[in-house]
Order: sequence, then structure tokens, then C-alpha cells
Amino acid sequence: MTENQKPELLPKPIVDLLLPRLSDEFKAYYFYRAAANWCKGVGFMKAGAFFHNESDDELEHAKKIEDFLVDWNVDPDLPTIMKPQIKFKSLMEVIEKAYELEFNLYEAYEETSMKIFKAGDVCAFDFLQPLRAIQTKSVAEYSDKLNILDGVNVGDKFQMLQLEETLFGDEQEG
Repeated sequence: MTENQKPELLPKPIVDLLLPRLSDEFKAYYFYRAAANWCKGVGFMKAGAFFHNESDDELEHAKKIEDFLVDWNVDPDLPTIMKPQIKFKSLMEVIEKAYELEFNLYEAYEETSMKIFKAGDVCAFDFLQPLRAIQTKSVAEYSDKLNILDGVNVGDKFQMLQLEETLFGDEQEG
């Protein structure tokens, strides 16, 4: 009589590297929800719709990480997320904080990917490739927004409302 075969588990060191990224994606989700709410509340409707869509994207990234872990027979602990900042001084502050968040995520995914590659887990490394590409694109997108605002009186709400179309296009809430 043979013993039932047990499925392979994702190695604990790899799980320990991925769980902080799961937490980061949930933090980003909450930040963008707060940013969307603030923007809509002060009349930046296109920015609000844009950040609403960003929050949906971050939640999808978290789901991808969760699914990857579960597919490798890991029951991931869902992270406790601190309440995000919900009041902002200006739309510029929101954009600056979004850039900082995305750049930090970019660096975290790069570091995590290198550690996973050094550990020899090509599957997990390959899984992270699309997330690294997303972060690269996000950093560039927010960098472009900051470049557009260079030299603009960002404290002038009328000027910022005029630039809102350029900064956020025709985003529609889904």
C-alpha cells in the first residue's frame, strides 16, 4: 500500500519574500481609494476617476499574488493595513505621493525578484516579471505627470483644473 502523494508547497523563503508585496499592493489599493475620494470631494472628477481605476488595478495585483500563493498550496495571511492618508493639501501632493508609492513598489519588486532569482525559483521569478513591467510603466507615467507640472503654480486650483484633462485624460469609472 502506498501513501498518498502530497502536492508541492512553495518554499517558505519564497513565500516570505512574496507576502510583503501582497501587503504593498493592498496599501496601494487603500491609498488610491483615499486619493480618489479626496479628488472627487474637491472637484477633480477626472483625477478621482483615474485614481479609482488605479485602486482597482492595485487590488487586481494583490489578487494575482494571492492566487499564485494559493496555487502553490499556501494559505496566505492577509495583511493588516494601516489607514491611509485621507486628506491632501493639493492635487500635486496626491501625484507626488503616488509617484513615491509607485517608485517604492518598483524598487521592492526589483529587490524581491533578485532574491528569488538568486534562490533559484525561476517560476516565481517569471511570475513577478509582469508586475515589474507594470511598476516600470507606473513610475514613468507619474514621472510624466510631475514633468508636466514643473513650473506650474500648483496652488492655483483654476490652473490645475485646466491641466486635469492633460494629466488624467478621459478616465471613466468602471
